[in-house]
Amino acid sequence: METSVAIILKRCTKIPTAENYIGVDKGALTLARNGKRMLLAIGDFDSVEERDLSCIKDYSDTFIQLNPIKDDTDSEAAVMYAIEKGYQKINLYGGLGGRLDHAMINLRLVSRFCETVYLHDENNYIYSLGEGIHSIEKYDYTYISFFTEDESIITLEGMKYPLSNQKLTNKDTYTTSNEILAEKGIVTVHAGKVTVIQSKDA
Repeated sequence: METSVAIILKRCTKIPTAENYIGVDKGALTLARNGKRMLLAIGDFDSVEERDLSCIKDYSDTFIQLNPIKDDTDSEAAVMYAIEKGYQKINLYGGLGGRLDHAMINLRLVSRFCETVYLHDENNYIYSLGEGIHSIEKYDYTYISFFTEDESIITLEGMKYPLSNQKLTNKDTYTTSNEILAEKGIVTVHAGKVTVIQSKDA
């Protein structure tokens, strides 16, 4: 089974190339209008016209319409579906910008599902790392920053501002705007987990 899936949210402006898609709310409509087959279309679809629902259903293997009165966001419901189906890498597109509360939920999904949920937009690539030694590719991003929701201990190698067995807390801000010096840098997480943001200016 293919182990990765792209979840397209309603603010996604460019559809990435992927083998498997899940469409969320207007993201499902974007996929359908571009002829992309979906494993799942999910959401309360409160921002989708009734006439467009049939188009979404035609392009989805499974269609789930959620009650607008619910505890989980549409993106969280899509992530949980993908995890239950065994997908090991879940790429979220269109989850930044727009409503800040929804962006915060998507950032928390990244932290909650370490090394599983990856959040993308045109200028940012966000994911979390658990304990271990991680080789990080620079790609075309200029900066790399590190945050933790609790506490962690990290070592950074091959970066402009290296660290050695440094304790990091959720109050620290000095780990922003670092840079990978060559093609790759090394991040060792000795304890806890960290959220990584690779970014570039627009």
